[in-house]
Amino acid sequence: MTVSPRKVTVTIDVSGHAPPGCRLVSADLFVPTEVEADPILWCCVPGGGMSRDYFDLDVAPSVGPYSMARFAAERGHVVLTIDPPGVGQSDLPDDGYELTPRAVADVLHFVVTEMIERLAVGGIPGVVPTEFRITLGVGHSAGGLLVACQQGRHRTYGAVALLGFSNGGLPSVLTAEEAVFTNRPDDLVRALPEFVRTRFGDPLPQWSSARSGMVSSDGPTGQIEVAMAKADTRLLALVGMTALVPGSIRPELDQIDVPTLGALGEHDIAGDIAALPGQLPACRDLTLFVLSGAGHNHNVADTRLDLWRRVLRWIDSVAPPGARH
Repeated sequence: MTVSPRKVTVTIDVSGHAPPGCRLVSADLFVPTEVEADPILWCCVPGGGMSRDYFDLDVAPSVGPYSMARFAAERGHVVLTIDPPGVGQSDLPDDGYELTPRAVADVLHFVVTEMIERLAVGGIPGVVPTEFRITLGVGHSAGGLLVACQQGRHRTYGAVALLGFSNGGLPSVLTAEEAVFTNRPDDLVRALPEFVRTRFGDPLPQWSSARSGMVSSDGPTGQIEVAMAKADTRLLALVGMTALVPGSIRPELDQIDVPTLGALGEHDIAGDIAALPGQLPACRDLTLFVLSGAGHNHNVADTRLDLWRRVLRWIDSVAPPGARH
């Protein structure tokens, strides 16, 4: 019988690394009963309007596995799921308009490096000192945008998995004024506050996954919807607005040269997966995967286990046990 991994909630003091008012970032650490001899640290960032609970959905075991975090931890890896500043249980800044993608990415870099240092010296109560063969950044949707920004700016990870993300945006929902900023990332940064005021009215609006109509699952519908609702949180509107505009983080994507997995659902909203190679010109090890039957929220798709297994096989192929990256 598989023994469930231990879940440890941690807080990281990000004072001096985050906008004023945001002092603590909350995260969950999933520690396997038996850590692999040469484990991987997965660092997971949720999409827009969702907390870190997206990676550990609270669904009865009788319904089936709905926790990507526990799935990886049960196979010997350590998993860190993170609420970015302004999201979930992490602190809100004094001014939500300061939570630009680049500012949030900088905080995430500090959080991950701090956790790696703590884990190396046994700084988490009850967790033995652990070093990792590679640190993997996993981002879903707007979380993929943040992981990509983080990697482009700081080279935090040895590999990245961008799930439900491309830099193709959603041009069909843009106004004429917004569409003008396609492939003009630096100009877009300056225009973001006004676009957010007009479109969202608030830099941190409360959001709901139900708005998107993107929940699909093979479990009892009510349980899945309740679990997704528990993951609802505030939307980082400047990040969300950036995700809508094609070419919005081109400078950061140009810098990504580590092994990358790009995965979209068969019925995803994140654009054409065939466009990803052109968006990652420096990447020489790019794997593309389409999750059959899935929409945008892969972790509730009927085929979710196919994605989780694919990520496991892929990361072992690019970072074999015994190697250091």
